[in-house]
Amino acid sequence: MNYTLNDLLTGAQMMSRSVFGRRKEYELQFNHEDDGCWYVDFPNWPFEHGNLMMVSGADKMCAFLSDDDKYTFVKVIPTNKEEDHPGYAKLVQKEHSLTGGSTYEVTGLEGFDHDIWLCPVTLFVLGKYPKYLYVKKNEAKAQEMNH
Repeated sequence: MNYTLNDLLTGAQMMSRSVFGRRKEYELQFNHEDDGCWYVDFPNWPFEHGNLMMVSGADKMCAFLSDDDKYTFVKVIPTNKEEDHPGYAKLVQKEHSLTGGSTYEVTGLEGFDHDIWLCPVTLFVLGKYPKYLYVKKNEAKAQEMNH
């Protein structure tokens, strides 16, 4: 994939806003689109839509957490230290590289037995590849969409 200088500047601005606007918890939406793939809903993404595709286990997690196989809503707590978050699945980083993404082992999600890989778009959303991610289904948002 080739990026222009303008693409890189736009991406740097987005990453800067993400890093400096860090939150303790993020609410993310994933959409199951007509091509059969899951994508993170990231408004104003300036690059190719395909970059937002969930693959390598992340797609399986989206399907697993979806009520209607159309949308998945999750709450995510990124942190570099192990914490106690009852009701959240724990994702523990196994390996990562700046341009190669990050692989996580998933525990605490009954019935889900896959590692997941998150691509470098994670850097734009969270500002980093956290050592731990705590994830749970956003039941309130899922209910809102289904009514």
